[in-house]
Amino acid sequence: MLTSGLLAALISGPAIAQNEGYCFLTDQGLTVHNLSLLCGGGGVRDEPVLRTGDVQVTLRWDTIDDLDVFVTDPVGDTVSYQNPFIPSGGQLDVDANAACFQPLSPTPVENIFWPTGQSPTGDFVVTVNIFERCRAAQNAIPFTLLVLVKGEVIEFNGILSNETPELRFSFTSSGT
Repeated sequence: MLTSGLLAALISGPAIAQNEGYCFLTDQGLTVHNLSLLCGGGGVRDEPVLRTGDVQVTLRWDTIDDLDVFVTDPVGDTVSYQNPFIPSGGQLDVDANAACFQPLSPTPVENIFWPTGQSPTGDFVVTVNIFERCRAAQNAIPFTLLVLVKGEVIEFNGILSNETPELRFSFTSSGT
């Protein structure tokens, strides 16, 4: 059943809707793309609602450790906990388990995004690293990295450990 919010988003053309419990993108052909994996807001994982746009990079893992995600845009500026806003529009939205301060989430998420109409054209580099271990155990930390680029989702998986504390991934955006 279409509610007024869903119908309005479909009629308005390309849109992202995160209100009324919906999380989707419509393209010019009015095809609806389900973005629920990217928007968070509860469900199986207890996490905040995540902001989205033309480019969104979302990191998820299942330990209380503090992992960090950094995204470097095509001109070399990097969005991170140290630099939450960059000139190309990139923004840090969520930084989970930061510096192991309470409360720690057992299902953390980090999110960086470029609002609709603001993503630059070119190659991006994503770095995921172990910032701090928040527990005595030194087990490997599997993670999932979801990258949304203009409605297309790319999934990367990795495992960080003391031997491999950092991994890099890349993707390309066609811009606005």
